[in-house]
Amino acid sequence: MFLRRTLVALTLLVAAGALAAGCGGSGGDGGGSSPTTAASTTSGAGTPASGTAVAIDNFAFSPAALNVKMGQQVTWTNKQQGVAHTVTADGGAFDHPMPSGATFSFTFAKAGTVAYHCTIHPFMKGTVVVA
Repeated sequence: MFLRRTLVALTLLVAAGALAAGCGGSGGDGGGSSPTTAASTTSGAGTPASGTAVAIDNFAFSPAALNVKMGQQVTWTNKQQGVAHTVTADGGAFDHPMPSGATFSFTFAKAGTVAYHCTIHPFMKGTVVVA
């Protein structure tokens, strides 16, 4: 019975995270007040945002899609209190632990699309498009 309740709770958590990621828009969760997220809002349905900052909060990367130029650095910040995450490139270019309050920066030197995720919470996904 405990396992069933745990699975139901995790399913609800995943669904809530997906809803939060899908409703990110222009910073409606209050995260827009910090300087690191102000420059990185989603610019429309399916269009990656421009900027170099990604916030980790509410079990989501925000923005989930980001456009940068070759040579630009992207900085991830874990704003989620008491929850550890990772920033892990699908192709292995980076894999960084992210305890609460941690930041991690990576400079994108090659053009292309880099997909990444959280290894602790695999439903958390993001992409950086490098031009």
